[in-house]
Amino acid sequence: KCGFFNYCREHIPEDSTFDFSGMHLKKKYEMYKEGIIKLGDVPEDYSLNKNNKLQLEVYKNGKPVIDKEAIVNFLSDLNYPLFFMDFETFQPAVPLFDNSRPYQQIPFQYSFHYKASKESELTHLEFLADPGEDSREKFITKLLDDTSAEGNIIVYNKTFEITRLKEIANDFPEYTEQIEERISRIKDLMIPFRQKHYCSPEMKGSYSIKAVLPALVPELSYDELEISEGGLASIAFESLWNETDMMIIAETKDQLLEYCKLDTLAMVKILGKLEAL
Repeated sequence: KCGFFNYCREHIPEDSTFDFSGMHLKKKYEMYKEGIIKLGDVPEDYSLNKNNKLQLEVYKNGKPVIDKEAIVNFLSDLNYPLFFMDFETFQPAVPLFDNSRPYQQIPFQYSFHYKASKESELTHLEFLADPGEDSREKFITKLLDDTSAEGNIIVYNKTFEITRLKEIANDFPEYTEQIEERISRIKDLMIPFRQKHYCSPEMKGSYSIKAVLPALVPELSYDELEISEGGLASIAFESLWNETDMMIIAETKDQLLEYCKLDTLAMVKILGKLEAL
């Protein structure tokens, strides 16, 4: 990010046309040059795609647009018990392990929240690799053990977790059958938001979990965490490979566990909000 970004945009107001999600930057600057800077300045007949029109409608009305029927259909496809799953990975430029390649995303951490039923108490399970070793086999054997019970596995953006699981199956083929069984149970909580079944002003057209969580569950926040997004988690884990101070190691591990745990708790709470509609 350019060091002058905030300086050059200090005259741009909150809720500007630069907030249009998915719109090409060239189009945003065309609007800027036309004097259309605030979302409220966009003419009713201005040419926008379907998603940007919806984003503008939600902003102007100040309330969410909710397709309850579509959400009910999504929820009807989920079968308790439910596992809420999230991975963290790092990407070494130079391969550190056998059966790996440059910039391969190596999983080093997961978090699970488990609910036997809608009314049951949450159970939390987690894994964090020891720095300095290839922990992929430990990762997958514990994951398979933790998900041995029946039930759907809920993720947010299933492409990421499924791709990582398939890579592990390729590198450790003895686990392929069990991994494929887990993949068959995965459901993507991102779908209702990506397909605009739920769209609120706070989300600003985005369906990222970082946008959805504060809109639906404002009492949960990443703001107070030392590690607040996946890129920082990767950097923190890699830093442990050369760290010798045991206090720093312990503190960093706690921060990693806290971050990943919040990711899966966020999914639990978001699903609860959808079920309550």
